[in-house]
Amino acid sequence: MQDKLVQNLENYEKALVSLETNVIKIQGMEESAEDYDIYRDSTIQRFEYTMESAKKLMGNYIEFVDQKIVGQKLIIKKAFEFDLVDDDVWFQMLEDRNNTSHEYDENMAQELVERIYIYAIKLRIFHDTIKPMIEAL
Repeated sequence: MQDKLVQNLENYEKALVSLETNVIKIQGMEESAEDYDIYRDSTIQRFEYTMESAKKLMGNYIEFVDQKIVGQKLIIKKAFEFDLVDDDVWFQMLEDRNNTSHEYDENMAQELVERIYIYAIKLRIFHDTIKPMIEAL
């Protein structure tokens, strides 16, 4: 199981770096730029993947040190108990992640990408919190 956690962490790190790279690129772009829509949509997809990877890592870590948990909201709630996250924004992140697969329009995409700037910071903080915990196992 410990090897699985290390692999989950490595996958999460790759996803996070990819998201952060896109966030840096899109933050410097004008919305009217020719490739803006492509970078916006790519950033949203990278957020989706990074969020899924974060939930998987959280769930597997909690299962390793405590018990198996089923359900996205329960994983986030339990992550608070284990001091893996410390901000209710995670529930908004989860909601936004779930909404991206059900509805999509230009206004929603633009609002989401602006929130992703903040989400990327929260995802980095989670990484910096869980990495030493996994290394200490």
